[in-house]
Amino acid sequence: MSERNVIHNFSHEAMGTRFWIRIADEDRSYAERAAESIFYAIDELDFQVDARHDSGPLAGVNGMPDGALVAAGDHFQTLWNFSQALKEESAGAFDVTAGTLFRYWEARGTPSFNPDDAEWNKAYNDFRGAEFKLAGTEFTCVKSGAAVDFGAIIRGLAVDRIADMLENSWGIHRALIMGGGGVVLALDPPGDANGWRIGIGKDKEMNLCRFALASKSNERQATQFVDPRTGQCITLAAPVRALASGALEAAGIAMAVAVQSPSEAEELIRQGCSRGAWLPDGTALGAAMNFDLTDRPAPTPTPESTPTPEAS
Repeated sequence: MSERNVIHNFSHEAMGTRFWIRIADEDRSYAERAAESIFYAIDELDFQVDARHDSGPLAGVNGMPDGALVAAGDHFQTLWNFSQALKEESAGAFDVTAGTLFRYWEARGTPSFNPDDAEWNKAYNDFRGAEFKLAGTEFTCVKSGAAVDFGAIIRGLAVDRIADMLENSWGIHRALIMGGGGVVLALDPPGDANGWRIGIGKDKEMNLCRFALASKSNERQATQFVDPRTGQCITLAAPVRALASGALEAAGIAMAVAVQSPSEAEELIRQGCSRGAWLPDGTALGAAMNFDLTDRPAPTPTPESTPTPEAS
């Protein structure tokens, strides 16, 4: 039996963050069974594609010597093929094999660049000389030296997977899915609403329906953005936000735009009809120009309140 105008909230820790599923206009027990089943699948996805697992498949990939190959699972194939397409579209601004560069900067702890640093030169030259190849299900390390890290986009894949399971396995279409504060995907809104209310920063919000929104914050560590084309850190003056029809695409675009120039970002956005972005200076590109950002009202506390869906 449908419960009109009721939103059920479920959350789960995975991939180093908290995922939320908000399901509207459904029987609670049915919605809860759906969420439990989906979160179980997300745990398996986490192990398969998150580089943080020392014993996971990705650790094996990054430990391969020259010429070695492994069988790539479906999730790995999806992420790799998407990443290679976006790498080409962005002219190298997005590259999931730049894991060694991110590790170098994380260990260094400061974005200041020293061209005479032998450790940096080795990491950058090894990255530039590395090569991987995916043929069918066979993933080959042609030349080692780089590290595959899907960290910038795995939450996007997880959010897309949750949406797919909600709709195609459980017949649930009125829902909002959040992967931490950085990725949001809106399906149909509750009741007669024209969209899900999504917070943008501290004082703005927007209505979202059948779109995904991903953000890259400038408030975390200073070494979180590295331009693979130069190997150097990029500092954002303000967050970057990207729109797309899917969460994986939105997450990838947000990461690429974070290191691109405004003209490069505009060209990338033009390559997809549903793509959009807000640059750090507030410039809206593509589909972002169709969305109005309105003032955000003060939150109304409830006994079972959850965090306001938000792109930080």
